[in-house]
Amino acid sequence: CIRFGNLMNSEIYGYPTTLPWGFEFVRSREWHQLYEGLPCHPTQIYEALCYLLLFGLLLYMYWKRNAEEREGLIFGTFLIGIFLPRFCIEFIKNNQEVFEETMLLNMGQLLSIPFVIAGVWLVIRALSRPRVPIKFAKEKKK
Repeated sequence: CIRFGNLMNSEIYGYPTTLPWGFEFVRSREWHQLYEGLPCHPTQIYEALCYLLLFGLLLYMYWKRNAEEREGLIFGTFLIGIFLPRFCIEFIKNNQEVFEETMLLNMGQLLSIPFVIAGVWLVIRALSRPRVPIKFAKEKKK
């Protein structure tokens, strides 16, 4: 929902594109100064779709694959699923701050790396341990 708010506010968009789904961010002063008339990547939609797919994957893992029996698997997958797409999408986004112009990786990418590493570690750790079946308390009969 936050990313759709970014889209409606014409903020945090990408570089110009020739793809048919490029957007003209007419509500943005910056867009008018830099890219007047050029459609740009709607990176907000890209991120929102990645998050929606991740939600579906996590639901599938929990309900159909019993991933909760492997401690840390769902959370590790969550971290990778949030921060790896963010890392990749940042390559086509405009820089948010002036100091990022001289950086090889921008701040969003640098901040994503530790979370991706933690997610990979959690997934590896979870898959290397045996399953631990979870027993839920039974309802009392009335």
